[in-house]
Amino acid sequence: MIVKKIFLFGMFMSLVACELDNQSISAIVEIENGSIKGVQEGDLKKYLGIPYAEPPVDDLRWALAKPAKNWKGIRSAETNSKICFQPKQIADFYDRVPDLNNMSEDCLTLNVWTRAKDTNENLPVMVWFHGGALVWGSGSEYPGNELTDHGVILVTVNYRLGPFGFFSHPELSMKDGSSGNQGFSDQIQSLKWVKENIKYFGGDPNNVTIFGESAGSWSVNVLQASPLAKGLFHKVIGQSGARLIPLTHLNKSTTYSKSAEELGLGWSKVMTGTNNPSMEALKKIPPLTIIRNLENDPLYATQFDSLTVIDGNIIPEDISKIFQKGQQADVPVLIGSTADEATPLDPKMLSPQLESMSYKRLTHLAIADILPEADSSIYELYPVDTEQIAKKSWVDFTTDVMFTAQMQKWGDLMSSVESPAYLYLWNWHPSINGSKEYRAFHAAEVPYIFGNFDVFNIDLSERDREFSKVMMEIWTSFAKNGIPSIATTEWPEFESNYQSYVLLDENIEVKQGLRAKKVTLINEAYDRVRGDF
Repeated sequence: MIVKKIFLFGMFMSLVACELDNQSISAIVEIENGSIKGVQEGDLKKYLGIPYAEPPVDDLRWALAKPAKNWKGIRSAETNSKICFQPKQIADFYDRVPDLNNMSEDCLTLNVWTRAKDTNENLPVMVWFHGGALVWGSGSEYPGNELTDHGVILVTVNYRLGPFGFFSHPELSMKDGSSGNQGFSDQIQSLKWVKENIKYFGGDPNNVTIFGESAGSWSVNVLQASPLAKGLFHKVIGQSGARLIPLTHLNKSTTYSKSAEELGLGWSKVMTGTNNPSMEALKKIPPLTIIRNLENDPLYATQFDSLTVIDGNIIPEDISKIFQKGQQADVPVLIGSTADEATPLDPKMLSPQLESMSYKRLTHLAIADILPEADSSIYELYPVDTEQIAKKSWVDFTTDVMFTAQMQKWGDLMSSVESPAYLYLWNWHPSINGSKEYRAFHAAEVPYIFGNFDVFNIDLSERDREFSKVMMEIWTSFAKNGIPSIATTEWPEFESNYQSYVLLDENIEVKQGLRAKKVTLINEAYDRVRGDF
């Protein structure tokens, strides 16, 4: 009897050991660069901090991204890598201030989240590029445990930011053409990695959707236009952002702004505290010194438009012209914005210098500064009769000129090619503190897309969570077959003549002519600027 019990116990322990070993083995993947070990939680496997490019340090600071080198043995992919250097004083709307001790130039990594049981599943792949004005943020802030429950694989990416990712300089231009768009070079390299490696995680390299919000949406708009990214993705989702305004030239001053190289030379002086520093000197400055020197510089703080430049390589010419010529990647797009993008961006709150200014004056300044080509009729659409009206006009104008008009322009440009475009307006008001004032604010939809509210420190209602499931189904259905699917509504393709879009709210419905008069006037003004550019 004792022998029998010992035998049965031995069998039980063997089975346990076998199961544990299987779990361990299933979390080890052999990719092109070597073996990595991730973390398995039930049927979910996550692989964190995988290098997709060489660390951009020393002589590679500001160089175009180069493929990661191979390694020997099993590399741990069980924890997030350090994030790319970014200003500490800039926090996003959820107050996730970056930790200075968790930053590194060696940050070009990505995360893979998958529920594929084996490599033969060929699941659709969604690659997320985070927002943050191309200045802050990281891929590790966006977990894939909920989204992957909808039959997709999620990849999130770190890319160089601010002065490390979007720095122009004459010496860089002369050397290897790496001036200005290093962060976009990183994104392209990450997509090359996905194409080569995602099959080992059960993903389909021929069904890749790139998506992003705010600067992440700028990114996917740029990638769709870039000749260097063609063939690396098959669908695009853009949330609240496009780079269809006239861009800064690398080395050509325009009436619109200084050249990127002029701005870069200005930044160089601030980085070092000296006049005309050499590139060799710039590469030796500690990264934290660069960040601290630039944080309080007004030029750096206000020239976000300079962070996308026509470099003749990644971006060969103005993006709107690339689309007009039909030279962009001809793939389906799902694009849109939130109804009240600018509500958190109160200039009186963001800038002490503007605190004493009236909203009438602020609205006039916004129109004159952001869109100087707009004629006087714009004040009929955005009136400034009283302080309260002027405040609302400032929010509405900023929302429309920076987001609504840009996204519709993207749809207009896509309507002339074969691939379909689908337009949305997100008008769901999150049930969080302050949401009554902010309404459908910038980035409000992001937690709903990922379905994981805990990471955003948001405690939402069951109603919100049910709506999140709807959003995840729409996004993943588009990733699967290029058509956003809603059980109750047939989503029409966007056409310039009809301007159909879907309102994402309590009642999901098809509408036409999104803020038509306002958007038309804004895009006409932008077209005049483009004509001079």
